[in-house]
Amino acid sequence: MDVDRALELVQAARAIAATRGINATVAVHDDAGHPLVVMRGKRWHGPYMAMGKARLAAAFAKPTKDLMEQWADRPMFPTSLVEIIPGGVTVNPGGVPLFEEGVCVGAIGVGGGSPHIDHEIAAAAAEQFHNSEGA
Repeated sequence: MDVDRALELVQAARAIAATRGINATVAVHDDAGHPLVVMRGKRWHGPYMAMGKARLAAAFAKPTKDLMEQWADRPMFPTSLVEIIPGGVTVNPGGVPLFEEGVCVGAIGVGGGSPHIDHEIAAAAAEQFHNSEGA
């Protein structure tokens, strides 16, 4: 994942959010959870939320929505990740992994709407990313 592609993805996600009337914060991280691009929406805490969602999705190569469902009967497990994963995580829907040729290359995290809407925006942007693979 390179910075130029990450920037395009952030801009695409913010455009998707804008069609819903949301001034979203969007973060794209590499597969190790390091930030590549972060654009803040209207809330001061948005970058922390979006970055934490991207970091968690990258760490497990799964959408954060799915991880929350997977850990529903183990509430202490995601709590422990806040300390274990460098930089911290946000255990909330809105993070979606990004794949190239079947390999997780990073993740996108979105904040600014409800967790359900954040997930939809991240998933739509990730789908555009996957459809543009090799473009």
